[in-house]
Amino acid sequence: MTTVCFGVFEMLNRDIETEYLKNCWRLILGQSSEESLGSCSEPGLSDMESLLNFLYQREYEQSDLYQDTSREGQMPGGKSAGRGKSQPTVFQWLEKIRSTFPQKSVEIMEKHAIDKYNLKEILNDKKILESLEPNKALLQTILQMKGSMKPEVLESAKKIVKSIVDRIKLSLEEKIYKRFSAFINKNRSTVYSISNELDFIKTINKNLKNYDFESEQILFEDFFFYENIHKKNKWDLILVVDESGSMMDSVLYSSIMASIFATLPVFRTKLVIFDTEVVDLTSELHNIIEVMFKIRLGGGTDIAKALAYSSTLITNPHKTVVVLVSDFYDWDMRRFYQEVASIIDGGSKFIGVGALSDDGSGVYDKNAAKKLAEMGADVAALTPEALIDWIRNIIK
Repeated sequence: MTTVCFGVFEMLNRDIETEYLKNCWRLILGQSSEESLGSCSEPGLSDMESLLNFLYQREYEQSDLYQDTSREGQMPGGKSAGRGKSQPTVFQWLEKIRSTFPQKSVEIMEKHAIDKYNLKEILNDKKILESLEPNKALLQTILQMKGSMKPEVLESAKKIVKSIVDRIKLSLEEKIYKRFSAFINKNRSTVYSISNELDFIKTINKNLKNYDFESEQILFEDFFFYENIHKKNKWDLILVVDESGSMMDSVLYSSIMASIFATLPVFRTKLVIFDTEVVDLTSELHNIIEVMFKIRLGGGTDIAKALAYSSTLITNPHKTVVVLVSDFYDWDMRRFYQEVASIIDGGSKFIGVGALSDDGSGVYDKNAAKKLAEMGADVAALTPEALIDWIRNIIK
């Protein structure tokens, strides 16, 4: 709540004064500070205070966003009160905070409403769900709550997930295709579209015989494309991804990257997600939204079990890259290390990604990371772009 309030005062662009500080603390502390600090003196801050109290008063009392509080003397949770203002509905509250607070503060408040105060029932109101800002925080909540959503709400949720995923995928596609464009053989070309990169010179030369003098144009019958260097000698790329709740960003980026890598002729891409169970989603990589909705985000962790399964997918170790995306916390570290050793000793390349996030930071077991590095693995918390570069350097 402090972050929200100071965001408001940054927006006001005022010098720090005594009155400024009093108003700031008045918003932070809420109605309980009225006796000592008085009412908010800044124009419009009274409405801000009401909107903040609607959410953050839940620190002090249990309440229900759907509670009818318009009756005199009745506050959320059934507690009696005086002649205060009637409380807004959830939808009214969402509309008002968007017109009152800066965007950054709105996103924090929406996230707190859903996560911190466990008000996830708002996701079963289609109108409210569709009004929320599409972002990764909302995506995580949808994936956690999908099992309890009504069918009509679930359809809206899928559209929201698609809009978020498509935005991220578009950015990653550009980075991945740029990095792997070098794996096109420009010494050979074929009439079949293998690489989707047109050999302009050969195409024009082969079709010059079809020049139409009347229209002064070449009539193209055959198109020639550069051949992919690795079409007969592909690499196996196996992404093994921890789907525990703390790995949200990592699961999101890993799944989207897997779906993009699956379109490249240089790779046979496989996606395995796990908690205490292992699920192979390779067959779903053509439909990234279905992949998203099969992610569970929670539960325990059995890294060794996931790696043991992934080992069964290795057919050509010296042309295989295994990417483990996990915080490396496992209930049986000995078995975990044994499975990693088996993969590395077998000849496969092993990358351990402690976190896959926008800024390449994350919380993971540093001791385990050090042990994996000593065993011959490449280990770090990475940005998606950095992971793309690691994979490219391995197969180059």
